[in-house]
Amino acid sequence: MSVMFSKVTLTADNGNTVSLLCSGCPHDNYDLEDWTIYQKFMSDNLGCESVKAKVETFIYGEGEVFKANEYEVAAFTGRGEKFLHHPDVRLQSMSSFTIYPPVVSFQNVMDKLI
Repeated sequence: MSVMFSKVTLTADNGNTVSLLCSGCPHDNYDLEDWTIYQKFMSDNLGCESVKAKVETFIYGEGEVFKANEYEVAAFTGRGEKFLHHPDVRLQSMSSFTIYPPVVSFQNVMDKLI
């Protein structure tokens, strides 16, 4: 059995960047919205017009491929960046996409608070 996971590097148009590991191979923001690091990054960069996502998808192990679950992703994250260079981890594919967050105005924020 092998598991698929991805390293996603998010770069906001203001220059802020963060990397995270996630399950499977994300193709758009909907595939990332359940990951806490993604949620925090997006909330910290509300004024941005776009966020670029660079995706590197990896396979760990041999045999039939399954998407890594959140516990496996947490274990891989705990191993640090060196884990991506482990002999049993191989790069499967690379891709990218752009996220266009909704425009947040001061009035929209005030309306939600009331």
